[in-house]
Amino acid sequence: MSSWQDIVLSISVLAFNVALLPSVAGKQKPRMATSILTALFLIPEVVVFFSLSLWYSFVMALLNAGLWSVLAIQRYTQTVVHK
Repeated sequence: MSSWQDIVLSISVLAFNVALLPSVAGKQKPRMATSILTALFLIPEVVVFFSLSLWYSFVMALLNAGLWSVLAIQRYTQTVVHK
């Protein structure tokens, strides 16, 4: 059984993930540096959630870092294609 903290944190990060979906699906992307730094800064969060056995939060934070990485790749692809 998960702790209430895990559930609250995972719902919070899930909402953030849902909020990122329009950016992933849309044409306009955040700056590549923003996406890369955000993905990198989320890694300690992922590690902490894993170490505390907050499994739902771990998965949601990992997904969040993945979405930011996708945005960085998409921005890179846009930059290369438009040159």
